[in-house]
Amino acid sequence: MPKHLKKDRPPRNAPNKTARADVDDDVVTDDGLSVCSNVSDATSIYDEVEAGIPTATNVILSSDNLDEKLDSALEELRNKDLKTREHGLHALQVLFSQKYLPDQVTARSENIIEQLIPCVKKGNESEGKLAAIVASLFCIQLGEPNDDLYVKFREAIMPILRDETQSSSLRTSYAQAIGIICFIASEDISSSVDLMKSLETIFAKSYINNDGTVPLVTRDLQELHTAALSSWCFLLSTMPNNHAHDLIRM
Repeated sequence: MPKHLKKDRPPRNAPNKTARADVDDDVVTDDGLSVCSNVSDATSIYDEVEAGIPTATNVILSSDNLDEKLDSALEELRNKDLKTREHGLHALQVLFSQKYLPDQVTARSENIIEQLIPCVKKGNESEGKLAAIVASLFCIQLGEPNDDLYVKFREAIMPILRDETQSSSLRTSYAQAIGIICFIASEDISSSVDLMKSLETIFAKSYINNDGTVPLVTRDLQELHTAALSSWCFLLSTMPNNHAHDLIRM
């Protein structure tokens, strides 16, 4: 997130000053919530279950053994078997979607990156889509800018996102992921602008032709263009006014 948006940002874990003062003192707070907490809205695009992949619901039933579950999922990403890697990715997806684990994720960040980047680069559709989701959730878990991290994911994602021979569905997942990753991890405005220009080259194919005719676009490509435009708009919200005006005029 660009620095100019962070000046009024409260520190992580800052107390909620608007909390009710009349809360009953006898209410007992679960100590587990200080380490991890349930996401308030468990339904999102990150909770979609890929066909044929186990739901791994046991990952979210309790807060017990979270470190073991995280390590087990990461170990599966090292496996040469595709289904095993997909199972590990799905376990991470469910875990990161349901639990807030900043300490555990930060402690394993290098290992997560090392295992996740190859899954993104492989370009296999089912594995790639899961890896894109996990990469987004990983950055959300970290919650802090890291330009080096953004560059690593950008270099893994963009070649496949630009490749028109790849599955439109896979490219759609990558278009969604790179917008979220850039929004959180990148502080360099020029990097965000470059990404926005790349995204525009994708959704610009839905622009009206010079002769006034409407281009024929398949449903899958419509979804890709929508995802690219959505990420473009998301990043536009981080731009200073002068940059935003220039981008809209282009």
